[in-house]
Amino acid sequence: MKALFFSMALAAGLALWGAAPQVSIDHLMEASRIAGEQVYNILH
Repeated sequence: MKALFFSMALAAGLALWGAAPQVSIDHLMEASRIAGEQVYNILH
């Protein structure tokens, strides 16, 4: 189940990276981690 949330967060991060390639990958990883945790908390 955690893999599903991780993949969703990763997909969101990659979409953001495609939209704003100048943003650092570290920032995107942090943002996708936070988004994944929020989705997990909502659905869990």
